[in-house]
Amino acid sequence: MSKITCFQHIDCEGPGTLLNVLKSENIQVEIIKTYKGDPIPENLGDGLVVLGGPMGVYEEKKFPWMTLELNAIREFLKKEKPILGICLGSQMLAHAAGAQVFRGAIPEVGWYPIQLTPEGHYNSLFLGLPGELNVFHWHGDTFTLPPNAVRLAGSHYYPQQVYQIGQNAFGFQCHLEVTEEMVKSWAALYAKELTPQGGPVRPERIEDHLSENSRQLEGISEKVFSRFAALL
Repeated sequence: MSKITCFQHIDCEGPGTLLNVLKSENIQVEIIKTYKGDPIPENLGDGLVVLGGPMGVYEEKKFPWMTLELNAIREFLKKEKPILGICLGSQMLAHAAGAQVFRGAIPEVGWYPIQLTPEGHYNSLFLGLPGELNVFHWHGDTFTLPPNAVRLAGSHYYPQQVYQIGQNAFGFQCHLEVTEEMVKSWAALYAKELTPQGGPVRPERIEDHLSENSRQLEGISEKVFSRFAALL
């Protein structure tokens, strides 16, 4: 049985539908919460997932656990083992690979499309999927594309939505893993972020057609996450 280690950074941002896919593929998942003091195991297994969180990579000194996770990501990159970074995780993966992380021009929160690049169209994770995908976003940071990385998808304000490093490492700025329940909980917990400097995020971008959007996203995430699981 393959084993994957998952770094989680806040209680409300769990693996969501990703966990269901991994378990359906008979993959053992160990969730590590370094922010609560969980030690990083010496053996992280066959793959690594790094989830999201409200902190930024540039706050590494404020969150010492981030240094430990970045070191683990760098080791996985050296070994060319499968890595999946989501939101904060994608920024950490990019930083570990040599990219710069910084605040974006405006927050991107809600349901917005991403467009696959020509490379994304033919990538194994997205093969056969539409060129434009409606996905969920909740981020205000962005980053430069890491050296030797390939950009697979982007949005209007955030061009580095999905990228690949080597054969097995992928960063997703957007959230393919969210469930309807997760979106509702974030809207409540992060409510103050819905009126950021620069203008309010329209509430309908969050919860209008939520059930329909969530079902469609689950269909996309099942395909993408299953294909990632096949790399293990």
